[in-house]
Amino acid sequence: MSTDKLQHEIDDGVEFWGYEDAGALMGVMGIQPVQDVTLIRHAYVRTNSQKRGIGAQLLAHLVELAASPVLIGTWADAVWAIRFYERNGFQVVGPEEKDRLLRRYWSIPERQIETSVVLVGGTFLGDIGITPDLHPPTTRTT
Repeated sequence: MSTDKLQHEIDDGVEFWGYEDAGALMGVMGIQPVQDVTLIRHAYVRTNSQKRGIGAQLLAHLVELAASPVLIGTWADAVWAIRFYERNGFQVVGPEEKDRLLRRYWSIPERQIETSVVLVGGTFLGDIGITPDLHPPTTRTT
């Protein structure tokens, strides 16, 4: 992320938290209150520092700070990211709910809405109209 883009995100209310090891920044993640939810933004861990729990620690800390339902948007093709968030207690919402949430809480182009997913976690989900049954049941025919 460029310095200008970083400053723009900070000006828009994203508060960044980092994970340091021996004085070196190993990971960073942002938190942004928007209306009645909290967004997790820009989650990055250095490649050589992944699989050490850094992202999980940052995410747990930010979820603890959140006073409202937590939403995470990511690319649908970023399967590794989706699995990470699911392992850490988040659930992917269905397509209609995803579109509604992305239009309400993010300022992104329509094409990005089409190619993204939203994961939810935290408490108070009912307060913003998200139902607990987030995954449609799989039907099997025999």
